[in-house]
Amino acid sequence: MLCMRPFFTKVKGIHSLHCEILAKTCYYIHTLFYANRQGKMSYVEIPRSSVHRNNNEADYANYRLKSVIQSGPLIIALPAAFNFLMLFADWNIIQEQTTRIIILFIRVLYSLSLLLLLVRIKKIRRFSIFCRIITLFETACVVIFLYVFTQYPNPDFMIQTLGVITIIITVFLIPNTWKNMLAIVGVTEVSFLLLSKLTMPAAGTMNFRAGAVYITIDALLCAFFSWNRQKSQHMEFLARQELDRQSSTDHLTQAVTRFKLEEEADRWLHFCRRQGIPLSLIFVDVDNLKPINDKYGHLAGDKVLSEIVFRIRASLRNSDITARWGGDEFVLLLPDSDLAKTVEISESVRRSIENSPVLDGVTVTCSFGVVTMNGTSTFETMIHEADELMYRSKKLGRNRVEYSLMEAVSNSGRDDEGAAANQ
Repeated sequence: MLCMRPFFTKVKGIHSLHCEILAKTCYYIHTLFYANRQGKMSYVEIPRSSVHRNNNEADYANYRLKSVIQSGPLIIALPAAFNFLMLFADWNIIQEQTTRIIILFIRVLYSLSLLLLLVRIKKIRRFSIFCRIITLFETACVVIFLYVFTQYPNPDFMIQTLGVITIIITVFLIPNTWKNMLAIVGVTEVSFLLLSKLTMPAAGTMNFRAGAVYITIDALLCAFFSWNRQKSQHMEFLARQELDRQSSTDHLTQAVTRFKLEEEADRWLHFCRRQGIPLSLIFVDVDNLKPINDKYGHLAGDKVLSEIVFRIRASLRNSDITARWGGDEFVLLLPDSDLAKTVEISESVRRSIENSPVLDGVTVTCSFGVVTMNGTSTFETMIHEADELMYRSKKLGRNRVEYSLMEAVSNSGRDDEGAAANQ
């Protein structure tokens, strides 16, 4: 990109220092932004419905925060180091001792604050908090820059313009909200031009206009590339969400997969045990699905399974998990649901499946096994116990809910009458 300098020098009326600024600006933008475009991956083509379903702002903010934490050392350490190195230039240009000490204190304090942020960045839990912190640091950077250049005895307008361009590039490089980035860049440009008009009248009208144009062009180019980068990041986020959804969702029934259930179960077991709240598990098996497959075909059997999952979900809360365990077996995980409540839900699901046909003229039933977590429960022991209770339900005539807590207790039947409980 520095090869563009000869082109600029051929344009009549452009000062050599202006050429240097234009060439370096193009080089910075190319170096800092174009690498992202070179490494851009080919994203999965996402159906429109999936995009709307997965476009969760909170999840995207968390995704951006993780990205920031991964690249945090670079995006924070470099400005801290650059700010510290500027002390040498300030010390050589400024001769007044008191001003030197003030600038030394300000720059050292700013660099140390950035290093403290670098150490504590992993403690930040929300992207919005990170944006506020970064906006505060960027505002402080602009204030320091404006204060220091006004203390120079004979500041060069075009060199200070290059400093403003560097600040603008940095602002658009560090992740932040669009509102904050545009506000900082706008305030920086306006403040610099106003102060320059007041403190550097010798710069001349032509230089002043040229500087304003360079800064504006730089801001527009950086905004465009930053917007393109954020768009690519958002598309990557949506693609990852879609891939995660496909890998954790059963294609036929849209229930979660067995692998995903095991992952969620471990998380809920630890959480419920730590918080002292109940966790229940229901094992569901479709009664006599094979005759339906033999008589109506496997496509009809697939529709039966999909309809059963739809009716199960209609009786559950958003926090409950419905997973396909095997061919015609399903496992339901219900956090914060005790035994009595879970048995009631199981009965509701059982009736909703039994009382109306799942296909034209086709009625099915299901057998249920219900367990609740105790002090020594693991996911494997809960599955094993619920599976045994489900088989007991089948042996006792199917279309039943069998449940247990420490000891097996049976309940309900085909006619919805409560059976005697084993105390």
